[in-house]
Amino acid sequence: MKKYIVLGLLAGVSISALLIYLRKKKLEGTEFREFFDSSTVADDLFGDAFVELPDKP
Repeated sequence: MKKYIVLGLLAGVSISALLIYLRKKKLEGTEFREFFDSSTVADDLFGDAFVELPDKP
């Protein structure tokens, strides 16, 4: 009975490690996909709401 518990735990750990490895391999090189400049986010969200107004004379 103990042997089946140990084998089950080993199988679970092995499968988890394999899935983590495969997921990491699949996502490799996509770190900068959809990389954006944060200064453009406000323009996309708010449009012309924050247009700077000229100083009053």
